[in-house]
Amino acid sequence: MAVVVAMATGSAVFAYREASLTSTRSQTATSVATFTNEMQHANDARFVATYRLRSYLFFASGTIVIAQIPSPPGTRVTTNADGYSGSGRYAYLLRGPTGRIIQWIKIGTNVSACVNVLVAGNFENGTFGKLRCSRPSPYLPSNGFAETDAGLVPTYVRQQVTAMAAVPSRERAAITSKSSRAFGPLRCLAQFSSPTRQTTCIDRAGLVVSWLLRTGSRYSSSATLASINRHPAPVDFATLLRPTAALILPAT
Repeated sequence: MAVVVAMATGSAVFAYREASLTSTRSQTATSVATFTNEMQHANDARFVATYRLRSYLFFASGTIVIAQIPSPPGTRVTTNADGYSGSGRYAYLLRGPTGRIIQWIKIGTNVSACVNVLVAGNFENGTFGKLRCSRPSPYLPSNGFAETDAGLVPTYVRQQVTAMAAVPSRERAAITSKSSRAFGPLRCLAQFSSPTRQTTCIDRAGLVVSWLLRTGSRYSSSATLASINRHPAPVDFATLLRPTAALILPAT
């Protein structure tokens, strides 16, 4: 996540486009490690990516804009009171179908968030209250803050690929080469653990273009890349409103 969405003050505008995929050949995967290593390359890239989400964890459905500016190699990292060390800038902004907003910003070892609380209904079609934004506070994984990192789609998907690779399965993982008009050549990994099937496609840079998790015929979750901007700006890491409260965790 044609609909147009802009980050906080319009530094980047994105148009939704479905990736058109054409299968060219398939092969049996001998090692998922090679695929996950390719995904790891995206960690070092600067970008602002827009994904469309469907039944994606506690985010439910909507559009999420993810921005990241990793620190260059050799950057001195800071460590907070919880023992967490970090550097770089990472942020996301979720907009749900009926006004839900979640913004998460992590700069070094500090985080801040903007959320509006559900007043009535559910996350898909409910009514949401006034938006509140918090002041930067130390990032504390032990306090549950790490859970909200799931909004950083490429990182979360890579973790799921690795986790499923560790689950014994009678069916072998398979890699398929495809072509997307919007994002070029893709490599797609299909993993199986009955009744679950997970399919992940990445581009040449290792960035997740699509991810689909199916558990039988009753549940599915997905994230689909709509567009990519290689030039994140400082405004992508600013809260939507002036921070006025202590740290707010996005409501689940």
